[in-house]
Amino acid sequence: MKKYLSRATKWIAFLTIISIFMLTIGVVLMVVKLSDVGFGLTMLGAMMSILFLCIYFAERSRWLTIDDFEIVLPRGASNNGKTVPERTIIKINEIVSVESKFYKGDKIITGDCYFHTLKLRNNTKITFTLYAYGKEAEKEIIETIKKSVQ
Repeated sequence: MKKYLSRATKWIAFLTIISIFMLTIGVVLMVVKLSDVGFGLTMLGAMMSILFLCIYFAERSRWLTIDDFEIVLPRGASNNGKTVPERTIIKINEIVSVESKFYKGDKIITGDCYFHTLKLRNNTKITFTLYAYGKEAEKEIIETIKKSVQ
């Protein structure tokens, strides 16, 4: 079984650690009363810590797993045109074909990405994107799915 996390998870974790460090330094400066900057640093560190910690947990929940028997897609996959708010679990033996369609982004809000569609035996079409995992991981995921379908 292989588990994939989004590329942003590491960066958000790093920013969370820095903001917690800022919070700690601010508290220490307030307690020791070495500087008037302690209160501002504490407030900024606290706000950033809360923000980045929430974002970190949201990113950690966007995992995707593939094993020999099933694929677990993150929330937001489209099932016959309707977005599914929970994880989508697909049995490998139910997949008939895999199609990838390239969509050009506007480069301001959205980038270029592929929309992948899995056609299942019961005529269901599951559409999802993998751009959050990086190009190498996206390529590896799609190749793994295609190998298991054949």
